[in-house]
Amino acid sequence: MSEKHHNHGWNGEHAEKFAQSVENMKKSRYLPFAQEIFGFIGTFIAKENPVILDVGCGPGFLLLEIANLLPNAKLFGVDSSEDMLGIASKKFQDKEFTPVSFKLGPAEKIPLPDAHSDVVVCLNSLHDFKNAEKTISEVYRILQVNGIFVLKDKNGAYPKWKVILGFIPLVCKSGFKRTIRYYKSNKLWLEPEKIKKIMEDIGFEITYIRKKLDYLIVGKK
Repeated sequence: MSEKHHNHGWNGEHAEKFAQSVENMKKSRYLPFAQEIFGFIGTFIAKENPVILDVGCGPGFLLLEIANLLPNAKLFGVDSSEDMLGIASKKFQDKEFTPVSFKLGPAEKIPLPDAHSDVVVCLNSLHDFKNAEKTISEVYRILQVNGIFVLKDKNGAYPKWKVILGFIPLVCKSGFKRTIRYYKSNKLWLEPEKIKKIMEDIGFEITYIRKKLDYLIVGKK
């Protein structure tokens, strides 16, 4: 798969602005995905305290929602931006959760040992990584046997006219600049069938797939 990617440069002021811009998306973006993850864990992982890794964790909103649902889980977050990890770490200060371990590193070379995690999750980040295949291979490496990878991202095969229609309310809600960024990232969205094929070639058993504007794939090691 192509190594094209969009270098957001998630550092400094850009990281702070991104974190602020998605603050109001907790109920619409992060909580629903956390609830789906919770359901998949209940189906596939027979542990009260699963080890969960968020790849491309950014400012930590998804991990925070997972912690609310699974307070006994052991949580890890990996991101290539030190500033994003700093923002994420602050969110867990003074919280009555098991401390989250944050690791600085690229998704293509996750700084964790083999068979480390029961669950790996990734939300709207795979298309931004430099190499999707290497990332998925790394996820497979660090998963325990029977562990699951829960992946949600924008659908590169979604009809373009439907995507364009979605820009109209986005301009009204989020402004022209953010809509332009969204449009540019649309060129990098990946096709779920291609991702499914990569996952299967690496060794995953696909247990669930949903294809809308966002696609959701669950693979079991």
